[in-house]
Amino acid sequence: MLIYTDFLPENFIWIKGMSSTYRDALWEVVDHTKYNIFRMRKQIPTNPSCFKMNPPVAQVDNTTLEQLTSPLMTVAVPVIYIVVFIISTPCNIIALVLLCGHTKRATPTVIYSINLCLADLLYSITLPLQVDYHLRRNDWLFGSMACGISTAAFYCNMSCSILTTSAIALERYCGVVHPLKTRNLRSIRKAVLTCILIWIVILAFQIPYVLYDFNMRVPQLNVTTCFDVLPNHAFKGTKGYIYFVTMYVLFYVVPMVILVVCYYAVARALRQALDAGIHRSHKRTQILVIVAALCFIVCYLPNMIVQLIHMVYRGKGKSIYAYYKFTLSLNCLNCCFDPFLYYLASSELRQALWRLLRRWNCCSNVGEELVLSDLPSTTRGNQNDNRDLLISQ
Repeated sequence: MLIYTDFLPENFIWIKGMSSTYRDALWEVVDHTKYNIFRMRKQIPTNPSCFKMNPPVAQVDNTTLEQLTSPLMTVAVPVIYIVVFIISTPCNIIALVLLCGHTKRATPTVIYSINLCLADLLYSITLPLQVDYHLRRNDWLFGSMACGISTAAFYCNMSCSILTTSAIALERYCGVVHPLKTRNLRSIRKAVLTCILIWIVILAFQIPYVLYDFNMRVPQLNVTTCFDVLPNHAFKGTKGYIYFVTMYVLFYVVPMVILVVCYYAVARALRQALDAGIHRSHKRTQILVIVAALCFIVCYLPNMIVQLIHMVYRGKGKSIYAYYKFTLSLNCLNCCFDPFLYYLASSELRQALWRLLRRWNCCSNVGEELVLSDLPSTTRGNQNDNRDLLISQ
């Protein structure tokens, strides 16, 4: 990331003690009546270890100013974040406690659910910063490091949610359609390794958000933006297109294909199932895949479409950034949907939840029915068929 060409001297704490390499980038001082304007003869990298300075100043056009002050960004987006924080934080904390401390046995689905729950909580704790930022009309007060961490947490949550949901759907598909062939693949160790691989891929894509300073001072509005106003060269060129196309394919296209294929295969297996226990398990898996697909459509599809339109408009010098930012905020709604996915995906979580409710003398009759309905047919007295036990794993 490179510094803009014009800066005011009050933006600098002091330029001394910098290395000779950076002193070679000479400053040309132009005297004015009120202040001096520093103009750089050449651009130098914004390395905070070289010298301390306030965020770079950006002179933006009227279209950008309109987008930054749009009610979509200053009202609608923070409202969504507040709702998500209020709903998702307690739900995911409860789910994490149940998954870690009250499930009698670990399964691949439990591992994936814990992974997804941790990603949601990681993002939820950064939401108050984003709410404050947008309610202040896009004025970031928490420094460049917090900006980078908050931005990285958002994209980590989005990517982890998509990939882990796809892994859950794929694991359920294997358990329903190919329970015997894939039994060795559906192990705890394989699930842990899959989660580690997911995080390695995700963190690799977050490196730009942590390494570079995406704070930018907009003097027309007297605000400091966080990842809303970027230098013209940011994510430009071949590398930028490769970066975004790879993200688009890996985190949108591939998961959507997985969900569609899993739904079709499970629906087909459901039509062929004759045993009541197998039919019930297939039906629950089908509902799980449907909910995952609906979550994908509601949370991510609008942003996918608007992002493509935004990129086309940006190339023509136009902007629909406020709409893009609004649809981007819809991504975090997955934090509210995910607890329902845990419930549908994991019989262990359902049993733990109803045991807890029964302990509180709440919903005892219904809870007993639901816990029994999650048990395999052999446990309920039918010793003739062991297939339910394989499917419920």
